[in-house]
Amino acid sequence: MKRLLLCALLLGLGAHEAWPQSEREREYIRRVDEAHLARVVRDLVGFGHRLGGSPSNERSASYLLGAFRAMGLEAEIRIDPPRLSWWFDTFAVRVLSPEARTLSHPWPAPYSPSGEGDSVAVVLLPPEGPIPEVRGKAVLIEGLGRNPTALYDTLVARGAVALLTDAPRWEGAYTEWAFISRLPARESNAIPMFCLARRDGDWIRERLARNEPVWIAFFLRAHRSHRSPWTVVATLAGQEPDYYLVCAHGDGDSGGPGADDNASGVAATLEIARVLAEQVRSGQLPRPRYTIRFAIWGSEYASTEAFVRTEFEAGRLGLLRGVFNFDQVGTGAQRRALYFESNDIPHNEPILRLLEQIGRTYAGKPGFWEEAYTNPSQGGTDSYVFLPDYLRDRLSLPGAEAIRIPSTTIYTAAWNRPARLPQTPGWGPPDTVWIDYSRYYHSSLDVPELTTDREPFRMAWAARAVGIALLRLAWPEAPLRIRSPRR
Repeated sequence: MKRLLLCALLLGLGAHEAWPQSEREREYIRRVDEAHLARVVRDLVGFGHRLGGSPSNERSASYLLGAFRAMGLEAEIRIDPPRLSWWFDTFAVRVLSPEARTLSHPWPAPYSPSGEGDSVAVVLLPPEGPIPEVRGKAVLIEGLGRNPTALYDTLVARGAVALLTDAPRWEGAYTEWAFISRLPARESNAIPMFCLARRDGDWIRERLARNEPVWIAFFLRAHRSHRSPWTVVATLAGQEPDYYLVCAHGDGDSGGPGADDNASGVAATLEIARVLAEQVRSGQLPRPRYTIRFAIWGSEYASTEAFVRTEFEAGRLGLLRGVFNFDQVGTGAQRRALYFESNDIPHNEPILRLLEQIGRTYAGKPGFWEEAYTNPSQGGTDSYVFLPDYLRDRLSLPGAEAIRIPSTTIYTAAWNRPARLPQTPGWGPPDTVWIDYSRYYHSSLDVPELTTDREPFRMAWAARAVGIALLRLAWPEAPLRIRSPRR
């Protein structure tokens, strides 16, 4: 039966080669608003990093709840299971001598405790060999390595009062802004860590190599507490209870500003909801055959897991026809491309063939991407929570692994380096997919001014691609009703 359904879908796709595919797609495309997308990102970043359970998570969730309800959608805030949350009020770190130096966009590491030091000497931790005398000092490290808890606890036990890190020290990357490294997620962390741009780390290293003492001052007021992330779920009711899910993690999961990762994904989700709800409310589109739900996760992975568990226990997980997850749709470094993941999962094929066809049909058209690809799984985002192995191994839901939920992530950039992936057999061309990246991934400068404000069209690409897919999936054969203006 599944093979017959797939064949029918593919035959249907082959019958639609004109651009745009239909009048209803043309009207949907017209309504997607780049300025609105960019404004939503600015609003979200203005709340703070939005880590699950933090006050900024609660403020952003309230904002999103109001936005969904203003569209006429049923919407609610779900209080997820408590977990350790972290946020900060204010921080400062600066070099006092051998000369005063303003650091370039430093950032406190998540799960750092409050702390301060007025005049603290800096020592360098060598990559190998014995640990130098660190009591009462700040330690510059390249990173916490493969066993971060052990190194951190050792430096604390030796009397260090703060850590500085300029990781990852890649040539040409994070030169003027900080990559945000994390401390172990626990309440027992005793000293703060500050993340520095590579330029500042090099400057300190050069002085220490010349036996010039380096002194810093630092201050951090931070909070750690077990609190519940707030997830927002909204519903565009269909004629049937089966549903499609459009989602994005709402937190800047690095603990930084999180404009591209992932306020951009939230904005794309909100934009699809806004346009489709407006078209249904106005009578331009009928009520969809299948329900569409929209979710903004309070915490990446953790909140998605809570949602899946709730749906499974309520007997609704089998009603989920497909997941469209957005993660990093706000920038790119080298390509003007849109990506659809994971074509190596066999039961994803119907949805990904549809997205592949949309990607090829609209490529190069005004308001669209120049390149679009499906690609194999890379991991690291919420769409994987819906896959059978995750349901069985991570969530231990008996019988859930038998449920086959097509689940894909849509993005314009992934990670902080370009990637070259061999294409899944049976997909493509090309045989190799080049994945674009973000220069500002998990950094102190993942801000609207450098990402989504510069390239709001990328969010519009993502919203248009998934909106077109939903029009074909949730409104099969539904006509577009254009009302004549009243005279």
